[in-house]
Amino acid sequence: MMSSNHTRFIFAFMLALIILSPCVTSVGNTNFSITPTSMMAPAAPTITGPTLFEFENGTVGDTIEYDAYDPNPKNWSVTVDGSDYTTNTWDGGPVTVLLIYLITRNLIVTVPQDFTFVITVYNQAEENASITTTVRAIQDTSAPNITQPANITYEEGHFGNVIRWNITEANPNFYNISRVSNEAGTNSSVMETGEWNGDDIEINVDGLNASHWYIYTLFVNDTLGMNSTSSVNVTVLPDITNPAISSPDDIEFEFGDEGFEIRWEAYDSNPKNYTIEVYIHFNDTIYGAGQTDRIFHSPLNFSQPDWTFADPDGGDISISLDGIFLGNYTFNITAFDTYNQSTSDSVYLRIYPDIRAPVIDAADDLVYEEGYTGYNITWDIDENNPLWYNLTFDGTVIMNGTWDGENFSINVDGLDVGVHDYNMTLSDFFGAISFAIIQVEVTPDAHNPIVAHIPVIQTLTTQTTNNLTVQAYVWDLNNIQDITIEWGVGNPEDTTFEPDAAAMTLSEPRDFFTTNLGEYSHGVVVWYRISATDNSSVLNVERTTWLNVTVTSMNYEGVPALLYGVVGVLGGLSLLVFVVMYFRTRK
Repeated sequence: MMSSNHTRFIFAFMLALIILSPCVTSVGNTNFSITPTSMMAPAAPTITGPTLFEFENGTVGDTIEYDAYDPNPKNWSVTVDGSDYTTNTWDGGPVTVLLIYLITRNLIVTVPQDFTFVITVYNQAEENASITTTVRAIQDTSAPNITQPANITYEEGHFGNVIRWNITEANPNFYNISRVSNEAGTNSSVMETGEWNGDDIEINVDGLNASHWYIYTLFVNDTLGMNSTSSVNVTVLPDITNPAISSPDDIEFEFGDEGFEIRWEAYDSNPKNYTIEVYIHFNDTIYGAGQTDRIFHSPLNFSQPDWTFADPDGGDISISLDGIFLGNYTFNITAFDTYNQSTSDSVYLRIYPDIRAPVIDAADDLVYEEGYTGYNITWDIDENNPLWYNLTFDGTVIMNGTWDGENFSINVDGLDVGVHDYNMTLSDFFGAISFAIIQVEVTPDAHNPIVAHIPVIQTLTTQTTNNLTVQAYVWDLNNIQDITIEWGVGNPEDTTFEPDAAAMTLSEPRDFFTTNLGEYSHGVVVWYRISATDNSSVLNVERTTWLNVTVTSMNYEGVPALLYGVVGVLGGLSLLVFVVMYFRTRK
């Protein structure tokens, strides 16, 4: 066991160590921010829905809808009479439960039969909410429900005639379609029969004979013996109408124009054939001859011996009018059906001479500032018989050659400052000439170079001097021709101030320039400014104001002497206490 003297010695020694420790002077004030936290327990999910739901056994498509909600949903599950029924991920909204599994899994043994459905929804915190619904499967007491179609009347030969019965039934079994008619030999017959899966039923009734009526009767029953019927009367009329042909307007256009056609809309229940005959009132087979890659001709007669339609409502008959000689023509069409009933129509065509010069829609005159890019000018032209083109720039030909009727577009970036004329001249095959001039004005660069981000980098060279390097970001749309830095010591406002000057050097990254100003003593104030000249026609100059930097000592200064003094005094006092206590304990 230690004596009290030893205890006092150890206490005094430890006190001295603590006072002399650097930790006493290095520990700063530490602030602790304690913010109260408010905690709120999240609410559990919610779900509501029916407590009893009845459906007819065998019904396909029945569902139960539940209103449910949670901001952080996870999944939902369903059990039936305690056994797993279905499960799914949950989006936090309503839940839909399908009842079809009661049928497909053969869970319904007899009717009526009750099932206990328990629907549970879960959130991400594993909180849940449940609801119980009694689902009762009851006897199917309804006969198949048939939507009655309308009776049908059509002309003999017309096709695409269909009877469609829309039917609703939970337990389909069998169907039968029969037909009775006043046509000899077809008084009564079964058209279709077989198992029925509950789908809608349809039958095509094309090809029936004229002047007769036909009654189609559908019989359907379900697996419980209930049945329904529906009858539709189909009447077929004889084809006593002529083919239907529209009457297009007469047509006229300039010689050489393309894309025109005569188009007749035609229909007949029993189409047979048609012919198109062309009557030439006048034509000029020489006019326009000799054009490159274009051959003109007289229109020819045309016959279609087998006229049919792919569409029950008919189709179009058309003839192209491209490449026809100058002249006046009549196109006459005659269409026949299988009963020799016919219809005719005529369209008059006039192709007139090309007496119009090329029509030029030129872009507006353009003005842009020197150095900017992305400028184009265009000429859109309308001409049916193009021949040649010629484009000049300030009187000098820059493009010419054979013209096929195309439009023109050229880029006009990089022009000298001033006003420039682009003259497009066009000629057609018949010697008619047009021209259009677009003026492009390039104005002088109105923006000085950008000079920004000008840090001064100081590096220690000796105990009393630093080396100075200036860096600057310099950019201009027309590039930079010259960058100069001026610097010196003294007042730049004085008339005696004579700065040094040097060109700045391009460095990485792009558009950054640097210059070494040399070595200066600590405490010296160095003044500097940068001048940048662009490469435009007007040589814009951007000059910064005079800036300055004080050369700063970069030597390690150490701990302040006052702090050393305080620590020394405290150390001496603690040592004195230690000595006094030590000698007192020895007595």
